[in-house]
Amino acid sequence: MKILAKPSHLLNKIPRRTLRLLVRLGVLAVVIPIILQWLIAYIVGSDARILPPQLLHAKNLMIVTAHPDDECLFFAPSILGVLERNTKMVGGLLVMSTGNNYGKGETRSLELKGSCKALGIHFQRCIALDHPDLQDDPKKWWNTGLIENFVHEHVIKWEVDAIITFDEGGVSGHINHRAVSAAVRRYTATNPEAPVAFSLTTTSLIRKYTVLGDLPLTALRFTWRIIEALSFPATKVDPKTSDRALAANSWHRYLLTRSAFASHRSQYTWDRYLYMILSRYVWFNDLQRFPHVSDQAGAGAA
Repeated sequence: MKILAKPSHLLNKIPRRTLRLLVRLGVLAVVIPIILQWLIAYIVGSDARILPPQLLHAKNLMIVTAHPDDECLFFAPSILGVLERNTKMVGGLLVMSTGNNYGKGETRSLELKGSCKALGIHFQRCIALDHPDLQDDPKKWWNTGLIENFVHEHVIKWEVDAIITFDEGGVSGHINHRAVSAAVRRYTATNPEAPVAFSLTTTSLIRKYTVLGDLPLTALRFTWRIIEALSFPATKVDPKTSDRALAANSWHRYLLTRSAFASHRSQYTWDRYLYMILSRYVWFNDLQRFPHVSDQAGAGAA
């Protein structure tokens, strides 16, 4: 009977030079993401090349989501990163449903208020709609025209000048998330009164659950901006560099994210507990600006 070699014996067969290289690479794989997170969260995160002026200097920010708990599961680094850096800004959360797929809509609407409080969003601007045509349903594509109407109504009501929402992938692929994205995208592309809107980038499943491991890859497109931000302050920002944003939670903001989700007691299952540790979306966000109707006008004039 053939006896399998013990792990220690297998290690002995690896050349020392190769083993040292593997150890160094492993150390770098841990250290580099931590350093990047520290730089973005504490040092360069408020630089206009990392967090665009359209977000940083907005007076009224509105986050548009599909269900209660989306705000802390996906958007917390953006919400906290923007609101904490501009204390004069007023944050608002517009949720398109109460999340009543399992009959807990009323409970989830109440839980949402606690999450908003932890994230620094005033309770009067913490709204979960309960329209019969916008009910939580993972198999139904929502009426995007209706969503546009609600978004525009609250843009006017709250004097919103910046929006953050899902991209076309909806982060988790949920059909309701994707419908919200499609509605906001069309709204900004067709309505001259629409404010600037940024969408949260969807990644693959593997990248989604790497804690900070995906940060170096995400930050690649920001490399020169980070170097410039460390070297000299931004005096004038090229509009082209304002199409993307990168926000990372500090340790304090991460704890606030945990506190926000703890308010959603009805959703706090063991897998969600792991999510709050492993998911990149509770540690950092990268955002992409939606096309705006004014972009077409500017291109035509040029």
